[in-house]
Amino acid sequence: MSNKGNGKAVNTALVGDNTIVVDVRGSLCPIPVIETKKAMESNPTAVFTTIVDNEVSRDNVVKFGQSRQCQVVIAADGADFYITLTPANAMDETTVGEGVTLVEMPATMTMLDTPTAVGGKVLLVTKDYLGEGNQDLGRTLMKTFWFCLTEADVKPAKIFFINSGVKMVAEGSDHLENLQKLVAVGVELAACGICLDFYGLKEKVVVGSITNLYAITDAMMTEPLVTL
Repeated sequence: MSNKGNGKAVNTALVGDNTIVVDVRGSLCPIPVIETKKAMESNPTAVFTTIVDNEVSRDNVVKFGQSRQCQVVIAADGADFYITLTPANAMDETTVGEGVTLVEMPATMTMLDTPTAVGGKVLLVTKDYLGEGNQDLGRTLMKTFWFCLTEADVKPAKIFFINSGVKMVAEGSDHLENLQKLVAVGVELAACGICLDFYGLKEKVVVGSITNLYAITDAMMTEPLVTL
């Protein structure tokens, strides 16, 4: 099958009886990891070979494979990297030949085998861009962040939006699709009413509810909080 990641075609194909190839060459992170994760969740007993064309994606797919307790083998062909992930339930003795690297799992690696769940954290979104510095870059990062959060195994329990962050839940926002996906799996979204009034958006909220600063303050004092 084929879909799109960062504007590039992503191809996933079954090769042989039990090997799935995920070709994400031309795609930037986090697409290679997310497509590999999707393939693995759909076929938990298969062996996976993810093909990437840059070192950052290679390293991220390797770390993902290690976090899922897979044996990881890397082969290079020019600018392309072939990362083979073998889950424990499909593991066999691996022959490592010339040009092939068997990656050992670090002793400190944390295993991720948790199904999708809503955790206990609360996100406080204070602006419509992520990080400090160039705001155009920050808005691109924010869009990627929401996409990554929809694909994460554990979601936050609540997300509060204040100041210019409320723009993301209103009509015309580039983030509505991903935010609606979060609501669909049980994440509570709420935007500050005072802030919506300030930006003239109170009648244009598309996703989530409208809350007040008292409720947000109470959550800040009583629940594990992450501020963006």
